[in-house]
Amino acid sequence: MDNKYLTRSIEMTMSALIMYWKNYFESNMEKYSIKTVTMGAVLYSAYKHEGVVQDDICKMLNMDKAYVTRELNSLERLGYIVREKDSEDHRKNHIYVTQSGVEVANTIEKVRNDWSAIEYENFTEDDKKFFLSLINKMHNNIKAHI
Repeated sequence: MDNKYLTRSIEMTMSALIMYWKNYFESNMEKYSIKTVTMGAVLYSAYKHEGVVQDDICKMLNMDKAYVTRELNSLERLGYIVREKDSEDHRKNHIYVTQSGVEVANTIEKVRNDWSAIEYENFTEDDKKFFLSLINKMHNNIKAHI
């Protein structure tokens, strides 16, 4: 198969999958005022890593500080997180998820699980392992050249 055609096909398919995921996630999270996948990712990261500092969220999600700050500001306005200054380094903010934020994070987890079930419907366990091994190889190839 022609590599140029294959690359275009992979790029188009990956773009479509990302778009479908974005639409699915955002429509399921609309009632919680979670407007973007990244907003949900920031909240979920804070939920999974209680007391995490902003810089670590940036690293985990490979996002710039200004963007994470904007998402945290939105989450704080919604009452889903609180920030507390580090007792030793006042430049650092620790992020804690409120009870209402925990409820939203649990919904995010459910939406992610439901999406995975849809995504891998009709896949055998061997199909999943093979697919993930191929996509990881692609990722490593690309990462080695960037």
